[in-house]
Amino acid sequence: MNEYIIPIKYAIIIFPLIAFLFTLPYIIHLYRKYGSISIFRSFIIYSFILYLITIYFLVILPLPKISEVAKYTTPYTQLIPFNFIIDLINNTSFVITDPNTYLKALKEPYLYTIIFNTFITVPLGIYLRYYFKCSFKKTLLLSFLLSLFFELTQLTGLYFIYPRPYRLFDVDDLIINTLGGILGYLITPIFSKILPSRDKIDKASFEKGKHVSYFRRLVAWGIDFIFVIISTVFLQFFINPRITDNLPVSMFLLTFILYFSLLEAITGGKTIGKAIVKIKVVDISFDKAKIYQYFLRYLLLYGVFAFPRIVFQLLSYSGVLGIFIAFSLGLIFIIYYCNLFFGVLLRKKVLLYEKLSKTTHISTVTIKDDKEETKEKIENNVEE
Repeated sequence: MNEYIIPIKYAIIIFPLIAFLFTLPYIIHLYRKYGSISIFRSFIIYSFILYLITIYFLVILPLPKISEVAKYTTPYTQLIPFNFIIDLINNTSFVITDPNTYLKALKEPYLYTIIFNTFITVPLGIYLRYYFKCSFKKTLLLSFLLSLFFELTQLTGLYFIYPRPYRLFDVDDLIINTLGGILGYLITPIFSKILPSRDKIDKASFEKGKHVSYFRRLVAWGIDFIFVIISTVFLQFFINPRITDNLPVSMFLLTFILYFSLLEAITGGKTIGKAIVKIKVVDISFDKAKIYQYFLRYLLLYGVFAFPRIVFQLLSYSGVLGIFIAFSLGLIFIIYYCNLFFGVLLRKKVLLYEKLSKTTHISTVTIKDDKEETKEKIENNVEE
């Protein structure tokens, strides 16, 4: 039992790293396809990744020492189909004519291994039919290919890291693992009665994606932020190529305003980040916004960050008027960004700078393109 527990432990340990590398592309994919992130869908996908890592580690672990493997003299392959039946008879107390031996044989290690090799791919069949909507033939093929991949991993000595295979390439494992995938396919309807269908998950995701969430906007902004930094460096170099100090804050603010407003004015509301997650900025009437609206939007969003610096400069001058103006600007800055902060916290659909510029975000995700709709209509007419 310990030989199974150790690979599972390693799979659980390595899973967070794999999940971290997978997350950003996965988020972008969901936003582009559905416009939203479904928690239930994410649970299915991440559990599927954990499952694949686990069965892979079960195949390759524990790893022996290379020097020990070099001394092995055991066979590389077992190419006789259904040889496990003969081994079952020879290596266990199982006697087909004696029912009293059935229960005893179930407790013996050899039969336990056969059962384990069958059930290791049962979840694969369930995932393929339930979520990925694979047909029987496709499930059969994919189950076989995954099993073949595992067997070739063993035959090549973990991709030639070892001088020879440290585990047996067994054609029976191909058969048993493939049967496990088919068994998973056949029992999937049991789970389908309990869990929502893939179509229902997709429909709920599309409905949710009609509203552009703040996290979706944040992902777009994060992508744009990378391009803003690059643009700032080039802009500063163009203005003053001899500069060696850190880039001034004013240059960042200027680049932010120009990057977002100019790009959106040219593309009709899209930046690089927004195009990737399929959102755009439009007028509150959902028509294309005017050029001045884009500049006003980002001047209100980023330009006010210049207020603190202006306040400090005004405070450096003597006089009641300077102090009064500085205090007023500082108060405006605090109230303005408190409004934005609580607006995001309360998940208001339209924030203050959007109200003042009369702009908003919309999703550009479409469920089906014209070609798919036309094809569907033709198929429906043929059926009728």
